[in-house]
Amino acid sequence: MSTLIAYLFVLLGGAAGALSRFGVQELFRAFTRWPGWVAVFFVNVLGSFLIGLVVAWLQGLIALEHSERLDPLQLYIDTQDADHGLALLAAGFCGAFTTFSSFSLDNHFLAKESRALLLFNMLGSLITCLAAVALGWSVGKAMAG
Repeated sequence: MSTLIAYLFVLLGGAAGALSRFGVQELFRAFTRWPGWVAVFFVNVLGSFLIGLVVAWLQGLIALEHSERLDPLQLYIDTQDADHGLALLAAGFCGAFTTFSSFSLDNHFLAKESRALLLFNMLGSLITCLAAVALGWSVGKAMAG
């Protein structure tokens, strides 16, 4: 895939991811009384699951197309910038949907408000998102065959 096409796919995926994140945050604001950082926590967990699922699934499909049975992680390392789906979904959509910058800003404010909430958000996000990536990876690998 050419660099220009890769950038266009990341741009399209990024726009969709950013709009989706904004939509989730607006839904949380409209329908819950929870603070804004809870929406970012939810988005980070969902995005972590999605990126695990998408990468494992797409890499599994690439391996199937080449009649190979490679480990999806190794295949991702070997071909991470070679597929349109990865550029669109993993780098673009998930990259824009799971905004670590929003997470960091919320933690900055939580540090001033409550160290207990800060600790919960930081550790809870890290542990839950790592578990969500692993779960998404397993589901994506199973979907790929």
